[in-house]
Amino acid sequence: MPSRRRLVHLGSEALLRTTVKPFVRMLWRPVLINPEALLPAGPCFFYGNHSNMLDPFILNVFVRWGQATAGVMTQERLRKGLAAFCLKGIGLLPTRKRIAEPQLIRRLYRLLDEGRGVVIYPEGGQRWDGRPMPWIEATAKLFIKCGVPVYPVRTHGSYLGWPRWASYPRPARIQVEIMPPLTFERRTPLAEALTRLKAPIADPDDAVAPEATRPRRAFRPAAGIHRLLYRDPDTGENGGLFTPDGTAVVNRAGTRRFTMQPDSTLRDENTGETHLTGDLYAQIRHLPLEKDHDGAFIRNRVKLHTETTFPDLVPRGIVEAVLYDDAIHLNGATADRILPLETIEHVDIERNYKLQLWLADEMVQLSITPNGSALHWLDTLNRLL
Repeated sequence: MPSRRRLVHLGSEALLRTTVKPFVRMLWRPVLINPEALLPAGPCFFYGNHSNMLDPFILNVFVRWGQATAGVMTQERLRKGLAAFCLKGIGLLPTRKRIAEPQLIRRLYRLLDEGRGVVIYPEGGQRWDGRPMPWIEATAKLFIKCGVPVYPVRTHGSYLGWPRWASYPRPARIQVEIMPPLTFERRTPLAEALTRLKAPIADPDDAVAPEATRPRRAFRPAAGIHRLLYRDPDTGENGGLFTPDGTAVVNRAGTRRFTMQPDSTLRDENTGETHLTGDLYAQIRHLPLEKDHDGAFIRNRVKLHTETTFPDLVPRGIVEAVLYDDAIHLNGATADRILPLETIEHVDIERNYKLQLWLADEMVQLSITPNGSALHWLDTLNRLL
């Protein structure tokens, strides 16, 4: 007789397969371009490029019933509710990304001991512009130590189907390629392992993609572009680029006008040139930091939450968050608070608008209003910390 845990797994998998899987099939019609590489049974790791939040579910379209992959997922998506119950039921473990968690490693060992396939995205989250991000080296160390096959998975069209910054997905034809497994000895040098692991997923998703995966139509493809292109690359103005109608992208100086294509490239209406969002974002990241007349780098209205024990997130109301060179000021109707930058141990983004600040004994979450950019906060904080 199946154990209670196995029954929870099967029930959770059934619910996900009847809800998320039809959505994925309808929107992206995923195809396995090397069907001879059907997902193996037995303990192993899968990793790959990750630009679309549904990448793990796209992979699981090709997994046999009852063998859904386990893995790790950020705490934000595993707090409470039916969706969180199902995700945990199939073996997804909550993580805080780049924060050391020895107990998580032990639980991953246990999943492998049970013969599970485990999906881990070693860059720690979705790519904002479809381009590779720094690896969490602890993931490579895990791959080396466990001694099980490690399968690279290339999801062609991942970024094109639904960029992290975009408000709406784009109908496309996503292709999945499962590559031959990599194996490591325990004595494999980390640098050698990283070189081998990075190579299969090193191509930028915004520039290198089969023509068949490029969307031909999209609903309001520029909606949300301010989350990625949060400054005007010409003038440096915060919020200088915006979309008036979900398709055009213009700057407040009146000198730039682009049309967002379904594949998220930008066509310059003045020159006819096509630009990649990743190229413009790279220009923005290299701009010098600028302060306003009050000495602030950024200011936004945000929803404030705090958490001392997962998953008990406590709402604290609407406040104005202001970033200075030494602290974040949170100014609210009932109370004010100052977070010195030196007390922030880690900073990251959940979804595409929730900035999480990890202090010694507390997590402070700022949900950025629709007109602001959590990525702007993250990039600026990373330069200041």
